[in-house]
Amino acid sequence: MDLPLGTSDEISREHVRIRRDAGTGVFTIRDQSRNGTWVNGKRLKRDVDVPLPDRAEIGLSNVVQLTFEVRHA
Repeated sequence: MDLPLGTSDEISREHVRIRRDAGTGVFTIRDQSRNGTWVNGKRLKRDVDVPLPDRAEIGLSNVVQLTFEVRHA
């Protein structure tokens, strides 16, 4: 799903991508921005898929803070 964030010019139009592998259920995150993405305080390298922990704080350009949590059925 796309989640538009109308915040500031520091948030890129396609800032970050989160995907779930249907086979394993593992989520990955990829920074696609000019101004950076952080997971639990650690800055991600641009255009590199990184496994996303079941619980994480995701920072977008130090402007938006998102809480990510996997809920297991």
